[in-house]
Amino acid sequence: MYSRVIIQQAFRSFGILLTPGQKVKTWLIYFYSTLVAFADIIGLGSMIPVLMLAIDHSFLEKSRKLQAIFHYFHFQTEAFFLKILIAFILVFFLIKSIAAIWLYRYIRRTAIQITQHLSSSSFDYAFKHNSYGKVASDGLGFNDTVMFTPYYFVSGVYIPFINLVSETAVVVMLVLVFTVYKPALFFLIVGLLGTAFFLVNRYTRNKITRLGEEGSKHRETALNDLNLGISGFTDIRAHGVEEFFKKRFLKHYSGYVVSGIKSLSYQLVPARINEIVALLGIIFLVIYGYFFSGDNLGNVRVIAALFAIAIFRLIPAANRLLQSMMHLKLNGYTIQKLIPIAKNKNGKTKSIQNFSDKIEIQNLDFSYNTNQEVFQNLNLTILKGDCIGISGPSGSGKTTLAKLLLGFFQANKGEILIDGVQLDESLNVNQLFSYMGQEPFLLNATVLENVALGISADEVDKKKVIDCLQQAAFQVTGIKDILQLKVGESGALLSEGQKQRLVLARELYRNASVILMDEPTSALDAIAEKEVMETLEILKKSGKTLVIIAHRERIFEICTSVYKLENKTLTLQA
Repeated sequence: MYSRVIIQQAFRSFGILLTPGQKVKTWLIYFYSTLVAFADIIGLGSMIPVLMLAIDHSFLEKSRKLQAIFHYFHFQTEAFFLKILIAFILVFFLIKSIAAIWLYRYIRRTAIQITQHLSSSSFDYAFKHNSYGKVASDGLGFNDTVMFTPYYFVSGVYIPFINLVSETAVVVMLVLVFTVYKPALFFLIVGLLGTAFFLVNRYTRNKITRLGEEGSKHRETALNDLNLGISGFTDIRAHGVEEFFKKRFLKHYSGYVVSGIKSLSYQLVPARINEIVALLGIIFLVIYGYFFSGDNLGNVRVIAALFAIAIFRLIPAANRLLQSMMHLKLNGYTIQKLIPIAKNKNGKTKSIQNFSDKIEIQNLDFSYNTNQEVFQNLNLTILKGDCIGISGPSGSGKTTLAKLLLGFFQANKGEILIDGVQLDESLNVNQLFSYMGQEPFLLNATVLENVALGISADEVDKKKVIDCLQQAAFQVTGIKDILQLKVGESGALLSEGQKQRLVLARELYRNASVILMDEPTSALDAIAEKEVMETLEILKKSGKTLVIIAHRERIFEICTSVYKLENKTLTLQA
């Protein structure tokens, strides 16, 4: 029952997850796979008369079809006729093998295309569909969702399903051939293979599915622990807690490895059971030949030839069928992860790049969950050209407020209006806002690439980059070409103050209408803070709208109004 359900889920998922072009390619793969399976049957079927000619020298006299071919082409001897048949079969198998190799390459290219498409869709889901909270807090895991889940879906669901279709076609056609030649052999093979399939399915039914789900969870947690170790490298070394983080990572990594190795061991079961099936078939054949055939050696030879073909192709086909079913069960969890992403394709359909009057927050309530209310009836009006300061104790929700303005979260109640237009899931405000977070985001690249983030090298205005660096007071002594200076992983080669100023230069280069700054001077000394404040004063006079979140009171000197965030709401300070 469960096997049928997972097959149905896999088939339906292709209709949801694949693009129209990929669906067409998949149907072509089904068709080509069936043709190759049919060619397999023709090839194997053609081996039967050749085998019979080789082991029974009177077989030509008994076969009217072979006699007709023999006389039509005017063969002189049976030996020469046999050589021609063998040569024909070799050529046919060569052509069939070339066609099969081409099909494998076609499947491979399609699989790669699907994997890249699903990874791209997952990436868009994380960055463009207001799923910040989902990726950050509900356990999907950004790395797992974008990188691993698409790959395991294609390698563990899509390709095994194709193998299931092609091998089922082979089994059905071979069984039909055996039914025509020897119905008794049909019942023997179906009985043996059916029993094997039942035993394997019963033994692995729930275990293989559970291993897939457990492996996914352990992999995701291990990746998070590894990323945590990398981001907190300095603190881990400074506190001497390397062993603690190593044990934490290895605990989940070991769970991932154990789940993977166990699943591999289960995948070896079908091959062993099918070996027993082949052995039982040989035993039945020997018993039949010795006790029940009498002097009818020709009949025994026919059955032996058919059974040899069954072992050559049918047993491996059954083995691949069972392994495909195991892969579907092992990786079926990826379907449930990807379908919500595929169904959320609309994303943001409208974009705002500027505003002419005001941004309003009206009667806003927000909570991460029902037990953690952050804002209650919060109101704020930001006029164009304003410089607003927001202070408040740690944990009061200052950064959360910034992320609400950026559209990362949706309010539970109330609304955010930009010139009267409501900020909702369909509205893209990336061009309206620039954002400087508490932790500077820097690439392991040059100063130029970090300032002109996301802009191709041939489109970067280098003069503008230099001007922005000067306005942000970014400087490194002893460097001739500052634009080509490598900053290291996460700005490791810069001081904390230099990181902040480099990020400020980036926001100046973007030239957005509104600049949101979360603790922009927290890592700066008094001199650097004064320089940044002078830059912000220039931006304020140029008409930029500034929203500054900070603990330090000094930076609020340039603000036109300052609000304090506490008790879940904003209060205007005198």
